[in-house]
Amino acid sequence: MMIQKIFSFDEYEGFVNELAKHPQYSDPHFTYDKNNLYCSLKSKDKHAYVVLENGITKGLFVFIVLPDDRYVEMLIGFTKEEEAFIEMLEYMERNYCGYQMDFVFNPQNMAIYKPLKLKGAIFEPEQMKMIQGGFVPNVSTSNIETLSDRWMKQYYDLHNTDTYWTAKRIVSALDKFRVFLAVKDEQVLGYLDVQSCYDINEIYALYVKPEVVSQGYELALLANAIELNRPNQMMVVVDVDNREEVDLYTAAGFVKLEGHNSITAYIK
Repeated sequence: MMIQKIFSFDEYEGFVNELAKHPQYSDPHFTYDKNNLYCSLKSKDKHAYVVLENGITKGLFVFIVLPDDRYVEMLIGFTKEEEAFIEMLEYMERNYCGYQMDFVFNPQNMAIYKPLKLKGAIFEPEQMKMIQGGFVPNVSTSNIETLSDRWMKQYYDLHNTDTYWTAKRIVSALDKFRVFLAVKDEQVLGYLDVQSCYDINEIYALYVKPEVVSQGYELALLANAIELNRPNQMMVVVDVDNREEVDLYTAAGFVKLEGHNSITAYIK
């Protein structure tokens, strides 16, 4: 097998469409928005490859590569053959040695899952996408504020650091994000980070302090975010088995998108 970098998807339409229709080999990012594939080559940080065997396409992949962060993420993974993914994986390891590599893919696709398992990858729980239906939960939002200099230090102190989208990165991209804070008695008790510049805006993080969980702050944060997001839609990715989280977003008007489940694996 051989790896070839490509600069157009025209030649591979048939291959993509065949796998995209198959529940075992479809790609969750492509299923959600085909532009995740077709617009990827407009970005200098995104690279597309095909795996060929005797001139026949066995895999098609798109990766985002961020050298400054020594980070690689697979954005699109189309293959139904383990050998093709192994070839692609070894290529990325050779060219980006020491990088953090994340793989988001269809949990039913064993052609991707098994090689990552053999590499000792760390797997997160299976996740599903939920999309907000348009109505705003009827709850008080009097304790919700948007991020400002007044609350900046508390937001930084409270924010999860074990994530790519740290508080620092969110604040540096406030042209693309909104940050909502739950505040009581001058104390920031929770936050919500959500995109703000797309037709469908994704929630990146929702957190409240353990001592105030289930006191209504989570739903109030969501209600305020949904209100300001209209008429655009809002989307979130949640763990399939996290009943409390699923129930929270259901109460906020989110419903499951069928066929969009994904799993994330990490290797270095």
